Amino acid sequence: MRVSLTRLASALAALTLASSGLGALTMATATPAAALDNGVALTPPMGWNSWNSLGTNVSEQQVKQTIDFMSGNGLVAAGYNTVTIDDGWSLGYRSGQSAPFARNADGGMQLYDAGGNPVAGIDGTGNDVTSGHLVPNANFPSQTVNGQTVNGIQYLAWYAHSKGMKFGLYGTDTYETCQMHPGSLGHESTDASDFVSWGVDFVKYDDCPYGPQIVGPDGHNYYTQGEGKELTQSMYARVQTFQRALDAASAAQGRPKVVLSVSAQPVHTGVPYLLNANDPARTDPKILAAGTPQYQAPGYAPTGVWCGQVANLCRIGGDRGSDLGGVLYGQQLGTALQYPGNVRPGSWNDMDMMFAGWQDVYGDYGVTDTCSCHKPFTDDESRTEVSILSMMAAPLISGADLRSAADSQQTANGATWSTGITSSALAVYKNADVIAVDQDTKAQPATLVGNPPASATAPVILQRPLANGDTAVLMVNQDPGNWAMPSTTLAQLGLTAASYSYREIWSGATGSTNGTLGGNWIPAHGVAMYRLTPAPAYGPAAVVNDGRYHAISAGGTNNQALEVQGGCTANLGGNSDINAYQSTNPAQQWTFTTNPDGTVRITDNCPAHGILAGGGGVGTAYLLGYSAGNPWQEWKVQQNTGTGTLSITNVGNGLTLDVSGTTAGSNGMTNPANSTAPGQNWTLLS
Repeated sequence: MRVSLTRLASALAALTLASSGLGALTMATATPAAALDNGVALTPPMGWNSWNSLGTNVSEQQVKQTIDFMSGNGLVAAGYNTVTIDDGWSLGYRSGQSAPFARNADGGMQLYDAGGNPVAGIDGTGNDVTSGHLVPNANFPSQTVNGQTVNGIQYLAWYAHSKGMKFGLYGTDTYETCQMHPGSLGHESTDASDFVSWGVDFVKYDDCPYGPQIVGPDGHNYYTQGEGKELTQSMYARVQTFQRALDAASAAQGRPKVVLSVSAQPVHTGVPYLLNANDPARTDPKILAAGTPQYQAPGYAPTGVWCGQVANLCRIGGDRGSDLGGVLYGQQLGTALQYPGNVRPGSWNDMDMMFAGWQDVYGDYGVTDTCSCHKPFTDDESRTEVSILSMMAAPLISGADLRSAADSQQTANGATWSTGITSSALAVYKNADVIAVDQDTKAQPATLVGNPPASATAPVILQRPLANGDTAVLMVNQDPGNWAMPSTTLAQLGLTAASYSYREIWSGATGSTNGTLGGNWIPAHGVAMYRLTPAPAYGPAAVVNDGRYHAISAGGTNNQALEVQGGCTANLGGNSDINAYQSTNPAQQWTFTTNPDGTVRITDNCPAHGILAGGGGVGTAYLLGYSAGNPWQEWKVQQNTGTGTLSITNVGNGLTLDVSGTTAGSNGMTNPANSTAPGQNWTLLS
């Protein structure tokens, strides 16, 4: 929601006053309210929105340039597949009028009674007399597609689809948009039908009520809350009406369902005595369970309680700017942590558009514009923002100018500069490991490790369980001016495996731990993000001393069997390799027998009965005649208790039996232990 500072200040004052009230609004008995489950947005949506970089001056050409850049520079392939036009795309009036609608002194749409007389509307009465359809403005001229003339919005939807992308459009649940264009309140069926017919896949739905301050009969000043139906229908109800209209239009036109994003975390609170007695927010079980403070109406703030009942994406905080503090614990991260129940496939807590890679659109930063409020993120800050959103399973929607340097060139006040994203910031967006955390199908957002930070600059540690059993851990240095060394332990994380291997997602560094994680320097406003994998649990191998010959295959080799290279006619001293499995080939058959010292010797079924041996280090595993007590011929054989695979470690060199490749003829060899290396996990073929 983009509003004037005056309206925002008065609305925030209303929220503060209302929050301090005692008691709660009495509501009717709850009726079941199922979460929205319309089969879309099963993972957090990813893409781009025009507002942060292009504002209301967005044009058809700019959107095409963005689509081309995203598809040509790996962003679409990485998952950023939706391009959305924000507020300002339509004319200031509907097709049934020829000029913008009349406004009252407070900027609200002028409402009228049944006789056509203007009314204030602050008692919930008044009619919107506008009619017709929303019409794209001159920035979106009509085009011809396949011999058919279409409006500029429909053309851009077609163009996005032609590039394998989705297309999004902006609307509001109020009489006016935040930039005072026609909203969809009272026109839901018309607008939903038009959006679907134009090929819209995603709707950003905002909430911008204009109007005077409202002092109720109870003497309480509710400040600006809107007028007419904005006062008698909760935000919950207005969003639900539009969502149902979208689904109905999709069904009627035989088109896919549309993703609906509630963009606004309302700072206004509703006017309880005006809310319709049958408003669905009054009976929603989640709203009832959370309670509604005095002087507030159900179905407004906080959206994190109820939004997933009526929409796919839910803004849980206010608008953010190019200051990393907006996404840290004191603001949207702390808010997102309060509403994990709103996160599930088809429902996501939205932490607003990303400023990663955003460049100052107001001037040449540091030259013609020195306002710290317009300072672009450093690359460290960009990594921090993307990491936090990914840990919280939030939508990844960029507000950066995703165009080439030439297309995004700006000139003002004698300066020329580009607002286009840099190559280093582009790489931040495309980090596949971070995206994988965001898109993880377990759909469980991160939780805070330990106590809340003691100050705005204290480090924050988050952990998120992932679908494959891994755990993502994020360490955030909230200090804007100093490096930090946060750390945690497996015990603090509640992780119970004996040890874990890890990969630091941004640097690629790998390692393992059985106690402490982190403790390395993190730059100011930077992060370290780890993905931990529990080390496999092993026990005694059933093949040892069972008196049978077995064929074994290394993982990743498509069931090729370990064999004596050259077969049983080869002389002792030769190598081992892998080849296509033959159930009757004695060169592929091995026994596992305990030595007196408890180690295991592995013997082939050839007449010479060669013993598998390792060398002095990394290298080929070969066959020798038996030599009692020779550590190069001795192995430790353990079986993964979960998968049944074997881990085979040479006593002499301490290395693990592996393969040099995955094709026939690749040598058996010994390598340093790596639980994630497929070739070190051996499967029984017989």
